[in-house]
Amino acid sequence: MRYRRLLTLFAALIALLAATAAIPATSSALGAVDVATRVADSVGFASGGIHLEDGKAVVNVVDDAAERKVRSAGLKAKKVKRSLSALTEVKNQLDRLRNVPQTAWGIDTSANQVVVTVYDAATKASADRVTAAAAAFGGSVRVERRTGKLSLHIAGGEQISSSAGANCSLGFNVTRDGQPFMLTAGHCTNAGGTWSGGDVTGAPVVASDCPGADTGLLSRPNGTGPGQIVNGQRITSAAVPLVGQQIQSHGKTTGTRAGRIIAVNQSVNTDVGVINNTFIAEIVTLPGDSGGPAYAGTRGLGTLSGGDDRVSFYYPLTLAMQAYRLKLA
Repeated sequence: MRYRRLLTLFAALIALLAATAAIPATSSALGAVDVATRVADSVGFASGGIHLEDGKAVVNVVDDAAERKVRSAGLKAKKVKRSLSALTEVKNQLDRLRNVPQTAWGIDTSANQVVVTVYDAATKASADRVTAAAAAFGGSVRVERRTGKLSLHIAGGEQISSSAGANCSLGFNVTRDGQPFMLTAGHCTNAGGTWSGGDVTGAPVVASDCPGADTGLLSRPNGTGPGQIVNGQRITSAAVPLVGQQIQSHGKTTGTRAGRIIAVNQSVNTDVGVINNTFIAEIVTLPGDSGGPAYAGTRGLGTLSGGDDRVSFYYPLTLAMQAYRLKLA
């Protein structure tokens, strides 16, 4: 994980106490998350992960010693049954399932469970396999049924279009070894061709990874682009998404929308394959929004992959930057 450097632990603790739900994207609230993450890491296997409640960080713990340590740091502790490592192992076991499109699963730290979602577009065979696998883990797993169909939002911030006919949205302007690039969704760049939009014409695909990941990298022939969203929001760093976090999402079709992250570390079984490590937010997006950015204040979180008529899923920016050795513009 990459976290913002804190000036001092004391200053960050004050930031935590000052954070409120009304300003979840401010520097003080984001500093509170950094402190909570550090404390959660410090209790090791006794950690149940962290999430946000009313904009404030909560550290889940499984024993009294960890609870005391969290509270002594000035943070809110919540006693839970399952450690984050235990939930992650359950999720990893479910990841062994193959060829079960229209299903998804991931960790909801606020509920201390792995949540399995089965769409009614799934075949009976796929639905039965997934629910049977989930049942083996008892209360560690919750199964939710959802209407509609899970889809990747390729149709295409700012609109970018390929010579192959795909239309998506630009995620983030980035650099590698001083050279300028554009980051978007891999299911977009899988279409190939050269891409144009805004002040860019004829950008070739440098890398495209989907399924598995969902990342696509385009060269930027005319130099480094601005380090901001098309709506003017400056992006200065990448951060790990958290359950309960209020975020914004921008795409060429729907513009800017806001919502809350409800699950992280999701494996989403689309009709073209599995996309791992995504996070889910209560934001409705549409075809053409694919590849667009998700962010909280100045922190970039991910790029849009797809969704249904109630939620959207995003691939984490931190993972894309690590895979391609990128820096934000």
